[in-house]
Order: sequence, then C-alpha cells, then structure tokens
Amino acid sequence: MADLANLLAEIRAAVALLTGRRATAPRHVLAGALVFFPGVALGCGAIAAGVAAAAERLGTGPALAGALGVLALEAAAGGRPRRGVAALPAALRGREGPGAGGVAAATALLGVKLVAAASLPGSARTAALLLAPMLGAWAVVVECYGGGAGRARGPAAALVGRARFREFAGASLVAFGVTLAVAEAVGLVLLVLAALATVGLRVAAHTRLGGLTGRLLGATRELVETEVIVVLALLAQFHT
Repeated sequence: MADLANLLAEIRAAVALLTGRRATAPRHVLAGALVFFPGVALGCGAIAAGVAAAAERLGTGPALAGALGVLALEAAAGGRPRRGVAALPAALRGREGPGAGGVAAATALLGVKLVAAASLPGSARTAALLLAPMLGAWAVVVECYGGGAGRARGPAAALVGRARFREFAGASLVAFGVTLAVAEAVGLVLLVLAALATVGLRVAAHTRLGGLTGRLLGATRELVETEVIVVLALLAQFHT
C-alpha cells in the first residue's frame, strides 16, 4: 500500500509540474515523478488532438483545427514553457527575468508552432500533437539526469541532477516506444533531433551558468515540442 501511495503521489506531482500548478510534494516524490512525465504529457497531447479533431468535425477546416490543437497544448502547460523561452536569452547571459528580445523570441516561436500545426493534414496533425508534448517532457527528464542543480530554485532544485536510472530509463522506454510505434522510421529522426536539441541546450547551460534552472527546463520542453511539430509539418509537405 505504501508503494502504491507513493506512485500515486508521483503521478499527481508529474501532473502538477507539467501543467503549471504548484507542486508541494517532498523532494523525493518530485524527482520520482519524472518517470511519469512522458505519459502525462502524452495524455495532454491526446486532449489537444481531440480538440483539433472535434474542431475540424465542426467545420473549422484543418488549418484552424491544427492551431486550436496547439493552443490546447499551451493551455495544458499553463504557460510555463513559454515563459522559459522568454527568459532563455537573458538566462544564458546570467541575468534574471525575460527581456524584450526573449519575449519577442517566445512569441515568434509560438507563431512558428501555430503555422506548422495549421499546415498538417489530419493524421500527421494527430501524431504531432501526441508526440510533441511527450518528447518535450522526455527532454526535461534527460536534462535532469546527472549534473548539478546549479542555480535551480523551487521545484526545479528537486529535479535537476536528481533523476535516477529508474526515471531516465522508464521515461525513455515510454518516449521511444510510443514515438517509434506512431511515426515508425520518422520517429527515429524525431528522437535524434530531440536528443540533439536537448543536449545542446544542456551543454550551453552548464558552460555559461554551471547548471540548469527551472526556466531552462521549460525552455527545453518548449523548444523540443516546437521542433517536433515543425519537422513533421515539413515532412508532410514533402509527401504532398
């Protein structure tokens, strides 16, 4: 019973951390919650895909349906990844808070994401809305595996550098399995690109700041999520 209670606490913490709600669980529960990140994000993606499919059935057209799916993802995340992107340029220079350039970059990235999703046909759109948030959440687990907490505060201090092999392997098993099952050969491309983006940001953060922060974890999640949607949109255009 104690093990089941701990697993349920980890799932609740994963939902809170990924949806922008306050996570008040003990540190070991927050760290353990990382194993559920891809699964929880996949659930958010399923909701977004459902929103997009329902919108298209109501006659909005595929373009607006794709954009609404992205906005559903944004709402599910509670705005935290977007704030991470806005703070990224200043954070990599060792400064606090988002600057005008960061806000502009975050807004532009959202625009790119909306345009890419709007160009996706139905089946590819569903795959994108499922895989993008899941791989973005998986990227956070990768960032938290090894290394030091650096300047991380709050819940991020309980995550960065505290992921064990259980969290890394469990999250990777779900992310890899679902990606390859849904996208097959294209899934391998998505996994490689997501890994490269994740490692690149991690190296930059450790080189410039000596570690990751909560805002940088959010930025990683958002950058990978956008990357997946854009790549799938480009590949879909080549097949039409």
